[in-house]
Parts: sequence; C-alpha cells; structure tokens
Amino acid sequence: MNFFQDVLAQLTIWAALPKQWLQAYPFLQTGIDALCVTLPLAALLAFAGLGFVSAMARILSITRKRSSYDKCARQLAMLALILGWSLLIAGRVWLFFVQDAYTPDSLPDFMVELSWILLGLAVLISSLYFALWKFLVKVPVLHIFMGIVSSIQACIAVAVTLGATRMLSAYMRPDASSITLGDIFFPGWLSPFWFALYWTLPLALAMAGAGGAMWLAIRRKREDFGRDHYNTMIPWCTIWARNAWTIFWLIFLGATVAEIQQGWQGDAFTGRSVALESIKVLIWLVPPVLWTIVARSAAPMRHKLSLLLALLIAVAFMLPYYSQVTDLSSLKADAAQETLVEPLDSGTPETAPQDGSLAAPEAAPQQGDAQETGQPATPDASKDTKNKTAAPRP
Repeated sequence: MNFFQDVLAQLTIWAALPKQWLQAYPFLQTGIDALCVTLPLAALLAFAGLGFVSAMARILSITRKRSSYDKCARQLAMLALILGWSLLIAGRVWLFFVQDAYTPDSLPDFMVELSWILLGLAVLISSLYFALWKFLVKVPVLHIFMGIVSSIQACIAVAVTLGATRMLSAYMRPDASSITLGDIFFPGWLSPFWFALYWTLPLALAMAGAGGAMWLAIRRKREDFGRDHYNTMIPWCTIWARNAWTIFWLIFLGATVAEIQQGWQGDAFTGRSVALESIKVLIWLVPPVLWTIVARSAAPMRHKLSLLLALLIAVAFMLPYYSQVTDLSSLKADAAQETLVEPLDSGTPETAPQDGSLAAPEAAPQQGDAQETGQPATPDASKDTKNKTAAPRP
C-alpha cells in the first residue's frame, strides 16, 4: 500500500512540474498557445483542400492515362484521412475537457458542436473515398465526385469553425449583451473578418499542395513507386501550392494597401508603420519562391529542406489568419459604452412644463423664516394671530 502511495505522490509531483515551468517561463506558455492555434488550423485547411487536389489528380490519371497521378491521388487521400481523423478525435477530447456541459439554449455551444458534426461528416466521406478506391475503379465519375464532395463538406466545416471561434471571442467581451449577430458576422465586406474568409479557399489549396509535397517526400522509402513518380508528382503538388498561395497573396496585398490607405487618411499610420507592413507582405512571398525552385528542379527530392521551410512559413501565417478571424475592433463601441454607462431608473420621471407656461414658482418661505421677517408664513397663520389678539381676557 505504501508503494502505491509513493508512486501516486511521485506522479503528482511530476504532473505539477509543467505548470511550474510555465509560471516560471511565460514565453513557454505563449509558444504553446501559438502552436495550439497554428497547427490545428493548418491541418484543418490542408484537410479541406486535399480532397479537391486528390480528385484533380484522379481526373488527370484518366485524361492523361498515367498511373502516377492515380497513385499520387491515393497518397493524398491517405494524408487527408490521417489529418481528418486526428482532428476529429483531438477536437472531441478538447471539447470534453473544456466544456462543462452542453447548454441547448447557448448559441456558441451549438456552433461548436455543429462544427464538430460537420467535420465528422467530411471525415466520413473522405474515409469512403479512400476505402472504396479499388471498388470504384470502373465508376470513376462517382469516385471523383466523392472526393470533391468531401472537400466541399470540409470547407463548410472550416467556415462554421471560424464562425464559432469568432462568436466565442465576441461572447468573452464585457459588452457582449449589446453585440448582435450582424455585428459579429457582417461588420462590413472589407472588414478584417471578411478578408480572412476571402483567404480561406486559396489557403486551403495551398496548404494541401504544400502538405502533399512534403508527404510524398516522406513516403519515398515506404512506397517505392520509382524515381520518376516522385520527380513528377512532387513538382505537381508544389505548383498547386504556389499558384494557390499567389492568389492568396494578391488578396492579402490588396487588403494591406486598403488598410494603409485608410490609416493614412486618419493619421494612424506613419512611415515606420508602412515599412513594417511592407516587410510583412514580403515575408509571405518566401513560400511561393521556394515552391517555384522545387517545381523547376530536375531533382526535387533534394529540396526537402526547402519544402519543410516553405511549409513552416505557411503554417506560421495561421497565427495572423486566426487574429483576423477573431478581430472585433471594427465593432461600434458607442452602443457598448451606452450600455455600460447607462444610468439607473430614478423613480418617477419629471414632467416637462406645458407649452406657454412659465417656470415653476419659487417655494414659499418656511414658517421660521416668516417669523424672522415679521410676516405671516401663510394666510391661515395670519388668521390665527388676529383671533388671538381679539379674544377677551378672562
């Protein structure tokens, strides 16, 4: 019995060590929080785009009559399957520990549960797409349709997940009672939230291509389909990533220019701020440059470090992407301030004077004041004094 108590005490001490480390080194907590945001979001976007990219490879295997595209499509479908099930299980575990109990009348809880259910449907369709590969060889149209539907379902799950995240951020504000659904989801077509939604589809395809290229490089020894297969398919995946990221970067550039112009008119931007924004824009040009180098290389397998670096930089963008989604600075603060500073009800309201009437007369002097001046305070008081003086003495 003492042995088990000692083991339990040691486990308790070891379990308390991470918390002590996080308290001693706050930057570790910040790094862990950043990883908990970037990695799941990048995996979710990659899962949403892999179904479409795999279906396109399946189409090319039929039109060009090359088996390499079919093999690549199946490898990408396997990656989508791994990412989907990992996200589904990890999401359910996270909800189990974070949510105390499901409240049917709570809209944020409903949005969170709905996002998980939609992700489950996407994972189910993706699993069927991969499991029925050999059985639907003679029905390629149905098979390709399943891959595209899984990607569309995953994109819907991504949109609902982003909406649930934004709603949770709005409900954590002190002025949450004054915020409407229109303020949360429709702050303006050129607001940071909608710019993030415009980026979602290109980012999903870019993350799918980048993750697929890295996955093929990793599976080179496990699935030996020949050097020509990987020399063809890795550049094909990087071309997908480069083109999709270029579309995203152009939208990002337009959003940055609009933000700088708006801030410049309001004297909120300086030359230093413009320089910092320009550096941020140029940093996100590094991934497509690396993918272009790999795509034009005669030996793409030798550029594993370039693939890894491009993927890491693309994953790092998930943090500002998440910040754009949860940005509530465009909400009007006037209504919130009125709600927070609104005075309490002070009983019966005062009635305004009628039209044509003068201001209320001054109050009559008190009785003590009247006695001091030698004048009666009221007519009744004067009558009483007269009666007293006229009364006969006994």
